[in-house]
Amino acid sequence: MNKLILFDVDRTLVLSSKAHHKAFSEAFKKAYGVNATIEIINHHGMTEQQIIIEVLKKSGLSEQEIKSKIKECMKVMVDSFNKSIESEKIIPLDGVQELLKELEKNNFLMGLVTGNLEDIARGKLKKAGINHYFKIGGFGSDDINRVNLVKLAIKRAEENFTFESNKNIFLIGDAPQDIKAGKEAGVKAIGITTGIYSEKELKEAGADYTIASLKDKKRILEIISN
Repeated sequence: MNKLILFDVDRTLVLSSKAHHKAFSEAFKKAYGVNATIEIINHHGMTEQQIIIEVLKKSGLSEQEIKSKIKECMKVMVDSFNKSIESEKIIPLDGVQELLKELEKNNFLMGLVTGNLEDIARGKLKKAGINHYFKIGGFGSDDINRVNLVKLAIKRAEENFTFESNKNIFLIGDAPQDIKAGKEAGVKAIGITTGIYSEKELKEAGADYTIASLKDKKRILEIISN
């Protein structure tokens, strides 16, 4: 396995989940007694822990108060998500299934770098039928900082597979935060315009390459095979 391809989850592999958004609101209420939704901030590209802190600060809590119960909050989120996800239909975005099959056929190692808590990320991808492709990852439950998540995913690839890091890692994501984290961690970043950000915004964030969607399997294979 001489190449590692890391993927963001929301708006890169699948659309956002209603169960996920509901889980935040339930956790804010149960852990902190606060009625709030994540829509009060621009949460795109943030890790879960960042989102929790920013929403609750905006709701009047101190950072110390928030951090004292953040583990409880994340646990409530996972419990809520697991109850709600069963009734939700999650399908991969166009081209995702075909690309993942092709990458697996070519023996590329695939992983995740997402702000989602691991149980939530895995739950979405199981529901979409694509979780089995992703052997390792860095998740919002591991760290608040997205750069650290990229580095953690690489470390897990090196520790668990016959993989050596040598300018052979690519990160695919739809938000400037994905791109910046990838570049800061020293990997090649591919911006995808299936989220709310334009090609221009992704390039300005430092994307080495941009693509319209994962349907462009030929272009992606050209990029990662060089």
